[in-house]
Amino acid sequence: MTTFNLPIFPLPIFLLPQGITRLRIFEARYLKMVSLAMKNNGFVILPNASASASELKAIGSWVEIIDFDQSENGLLLIDVRCKCLVDVSALQQDEKQLHHAQVNRRAHWSETRVNETNDKIASSLKQVFSHNSELDNLYVDKNFQLANWVVARWLELLPVKLDEKNAFIEQDSFHHAMQFVEAIILAEESNN
Repeated sequence: MTTFNLPIFPLPIFLLPQGITRLRIFEARYLKMVSLAMKNNGFVILPNASASASELKAIGSWVEIIDFDQSENGLLLIDVRCKCLVDVSALQQDEKQLHHAQVNRRAHWSETRVNETNDKIASSLKQVFSHNSELDNLYVDKNFQLANWVVARWLELLPVKLDEKNAFIEQDSFHHAMQFVEAIILAEESNN
Protein backbone atom coordinates (compact mmCIF):
# COMPACT_ATOMS: atom_id res chain seq x y z
CA MET A 1 0.00 0.00 0.00
CA THR A 2 1.43 3.35 -1.07
CA THR A 3 1.61 6.08 1.58
CA PHE A 4 1.48 9.76 0.61
CA ASN A 5 2.45 12.83 2.62
CA LEU A 6 -0.16 15.55 2.00
CA PRO A 7 -1.17 18.92 3.44
CA ILE A 8 -4.18 18.78 5.77
CA PHE A 9 -7.04 21.28 5.76
CA PRO A 10 -9.07 20.92 8.98
CA LEU A 11 -12.64 21.74 8.03
CA PRO A 12 -15.97 20.24 9.19
CA ILE A 13 -17.07 19.24 5.68
CA PHE A 14 -18.30 15.75 4.82
CA LEU A 15 -17.18 14.91 1.29
CA LEU A 16 -17.34 11.48 -0.32
CA PRO A 17 -15.63 10.32 -3.55
CA GLN A 18 -16.66 12.42 -6.57
CA GLY A 19 -18.13 15.08 -4.27
CA ILE A 20 -17.34 18.70 -5.13
CA THR A 21 -17.30 21.78 -2.93
CA ARG A 22 -16.14 25.39 -3.14
CA LEU A 23 -13.68 26.63 -0.52
CA ARG A 24 -12.73 30.20 0.38
CA ILE A 25 -9.03 30.51 1.17
CA PHE A 26 -7.45 33.52 2.86
CA GLU A 27 -4.96 32.42 5.57
CA ALA A 28 -1.29 32.37 4.50
CA ARG A 29 -0.81 28.74 5.53
CA TYR A 30 -3.75 27.61 3.39
CA LEU A 31 -2.59 29.71 0.45
CA LYS A 32 0.65 27.73 0.79
CA MET A 33 -1.41 24.53 0.92
CA VAL A 34 -3.12 25.46 -2.38
CA SER A 35 0.26 26.16 -3.98
CA LEU A 36 1.57 22.76 -2.85
CA ALA A 37 -1.63 21.05 -3.97
CA MET A 38 -1.38 22.54 -7.46
CA LYS A 39 2.20 21.25 -7.84
CA ASN A 40 1.68 17.84 -6.28
CA ASN A 41 -1.17 15.50 -5.37
CA GLY A 42 -3.83 17.76 -3.83
CA PHE A 43 -4.62 17.93 -0.12
CA VAL A 44 -6.84 16.31 2.49
CA ILE A 45 -9.94 17.84 4.07
CA LEU A 46 -10.04 16.50 7.61
CA PRO A 47 -13.44 17.00 9.28
CA ASN A 48 -12.34 15.69 12.68
CA ALA A 49 -9.61 18.23 13.40
CA SER A 50 -10.21 18.36 17.15
CA ALA A 51 -8.03 15.32 17.85
CA SER A 52 -4.50 16.01 19.01
CA ALA A 53 -1.57 14.90 16.87
CA SER A 54 -0.74 12.04 19.22
CA GLU A 55 -4.22 10.53 19.15
CA LEU A 56 -5.09 11.28 15.53
CA LYS A 57 -6.24 8.27 13.54
CA ALA A 58 -8.89 9.76 11.34
CA ILE A 59 -10.43 9.55 7.91
CA GLY A 60 -10.31 12.46 5.48
CA SER A 61 -11.24 13.33 1.91
CA TRP A 62 -8.32 13.51 -0.51
CA VAL A 63 -9.24 16.33 -2.90
CA GLU A 64 -7.86 17.77 -6.11
CA ILE A 65 -8.34 21.36 -7.23
CA ILE A 66 -10.52 21.47 -10.34
CA ASP A 67 -11.08 25.23 -10.64
CA PHE A 68 -10.14 28.48 -8.95
CA ASP A 69 -11.17 32.12 -9.01
CA GLN A 70 -11.00 35.26 -6.88
CA SER A 71 -14.01 36.68 -5.08
CA GLU A 72 -14.98 40.34 -5.20
CA ASN A 73 -13.39 40.87 -1.78
CA GLY A 74 -10.08 39.25 -2.82
CA LEU A 75 -10.51 35.77 -1.36
CA LEU A 76 -9.19 32.82 -3.33
CA LEU A 77 -12.08 30.53 -4.31
CA ILE A 78 -11.18 26.96 -5.16
CA ASP A 79 -13.43 24.15 -6.31
CA VAL A 80 -12.23 20.76 -5.15
CA ARG A 81 -13.34 17.22 -6.00
CA CYS A 82 -12.83 14.25 -3.68
CA LYS A 83 -10.63 11.63 -5.34
CA CYS A 84 -11.00 9.11 -2.52
CA LEU A 85 -11.21 8.71 1.22
CA VAL A 86 -7.95 8.25 3.12
CA ASP A 87 -6.75 7.07 6.51
CA VAL A 88 -4.76 9.91 8.10
CA SER A 89 -1.88 9.40 10.53
CA ALA A 90 1.41 10.93 11.70
CA LEU A 91 0.17 14.52 11.73
CA GLN A 92 2.90 17.16 11.82
CA GLN A 93 2.95 20.95 11.61
CA ASP A 94 5.45 23.00 9.59
CA GLU A 95 6.91 26.46 10.26
CA LYS A 96 3.85 28.14 8.63
CA GLN A 97 1.49 26.22 10.99
CA LEU A 98 0.29 24.09 8.05
CA HIS A 99 -0.42 20.48 8.97
CA HIS A 100 0.87 17.56 6.91
CA ALA A 101 0.15 13.88 7.43
CA GLN A 102 0.74 10.41 6.10
CA VAL A 103 -2.31 9.15 4.18
CA ASN A 104 -3.33 5.80 2.70
CA ARG A 105 -6.19 5.27 0.27
CA ARG A 106 -9.33 3.73 1.73
CA ALA A 107 -11.86 1.70 -0.28
CA HIS A 108 -15.41 3.00 -0.45
CA TRP A 109 -18.65 1.95 -2.16
CA SER A 110 -18.66 0.34 -5.60
CA GLU A 111 -20.83 1.66 -8.44
CA THR A 112 -24.51 0.78 -8.18
CA ARG A 113 -27.11 1.64 -10.81
CA VAL A 114 -30.32 3.40 -9.78
CA ASN A 115 -33.23 1.00 -9.47
CA GLU A 116 -36.91 1.30 -8.59
CA THR A 117 -36.32 1.53 -4.85
CA ASN A 118 -34.07 4.57 -5.10
CA ASP A 119 -35.30 6.26 -8.28
CA LYS A 120 -37.30 8.68 -6.11
CA ILE A 121 -34.20 9.91 -4.30
CA ALA A 122 -32.45 10.43 -7.67
CA SER A 123 -35.42 12.44 -8.94
CA SER A 124 -35.54 14.58 -5.80
CA LEU A 125 -31.78 15.21 -6.04
CA LYS A 126 -32.24 16.36 -9.65
CA GLN A 127 -34.79 18.87 -8.34
CA VAL A 128 -32.34 20.14 -5.72
CA PHE A 129 -29.71 20.68 -8.43
CA SER A 130 -32.19 22.40 -10.74
CA HIS A 131 -33.22 24.82 -7.96
CA ASN A 132 -29.66 25.59 -6.83
CA SER A 133 -27.59 27.06 -9.67
CA GLU A 134 -24.38 27.28 -7.59
CA LEU A 135 -24.55 23.56 -6.78
CA ASP A 136 -25.59 22.70 -10.35
CA ASN A 137 -22.66 24.69 -11.78
CA LEU A 138 -20.14 22.89 -9.54
CA TYR A 139 -21.01 19.54 -11.08
CA VAL A 140 -20.24 19.44 -14.80
CA ASP A 141 -20.80 15.67 -14.81
CA LYS A 142 -23.83 14.50 -12.90
CA ASN A 143 -24.39 10.76 -12.43
CA PHE A 144 -28.02 10.54 -11.39
CA GLN A 145 -28.15 6.99 -12.80
CA LEU A 146 -25.60 5.76 -10.21
CA ALA A 147 -27.12 5.07 -6.81
CA ASN A 148 -23.79 5.44 -5.01
CA TRP A 149 -23.33 8.92 -6.54
CA VAL A 150 -26.89 9.97 -5.64
CA VAL A 151 -26.69 8.67 -2.06
CA ALA A 152 -23.26 10.27 -1.55
CA ARG A 153 -24.47 13.67 -2.75
CA TRP A 154 -27.52 13.47 -0.48
CA LEU A 155 -25.33 12.59 2.51
CA GLU A 156 -23.15 15.62 1.78
CA LEU A 157 -26.17 17.93 1.48
CA LEU A 158 -28.41 16.74 4.30
CA PRO A 159 -28.26 18.85 7.47
CA VAL A 160 -27.23 15.92 9.66
CA LYS A 161 -24.43 15.93 12.26
CA LEU A 162 -20.97 14.84 11.07
CA ASP A 163 -20.97 12.03 13.62
CA GLU A 164 -24.07 10.53 11.99
CA LYS A 165 -22.62 10.90 8.49
CA ASN A 166 -19.36 9.22 9.53
CA ALA A 167 -21.22 5.92 9.86
CA PHE A 168 -21.29 5.84 6.04
CA ILE A 169 -17.58 6.06 5.29
CA GLU A 170 -17.07 2.32 5.64
CA GLN A 171 -16.78 0.28 2.43
CA ASP A 172 -19.77 -1.93 3.30
CA SER A 173 -22.10 0.88 4.46
CA PHE A 174 -23.82 1.66 1.14
CA HIS A 175 -27.13 -0.16 1.77
CA HIS A 176 -27.42 1.35 5.25
CA ALA A 177 -26.66 4.80 3.77
CA MET A 178 -29.29 4.33 1.05
CA GLN A 179 -31.91 3.34 3.63
CA PHE A 180 -30.97 6.36 5.76
CA VAL A 181 -31.32 8.78 2.82
CA GLU A 182 -34.53 7.14 1.56
CA ALA A 183 -36.12 7.40 4.99
CA ILE A 184 -35.38 11.13 5.20
CA ILE A 185 -36.22 12.06 1.59
CA LEU A 186 -39.34 9.91 1.26
CA ALA A 187 -40.64 11.12 4.66
CA GLU A 188 -40.08 14.73 3.55
CA GLU A 189 -41.90 14.12 0.26
CA SER A 190 -44.86 12.51 2.02
CA ASN A 191 -45.13 15.57 4.32
CA ASN A 192 -45.42 17.92 1.31
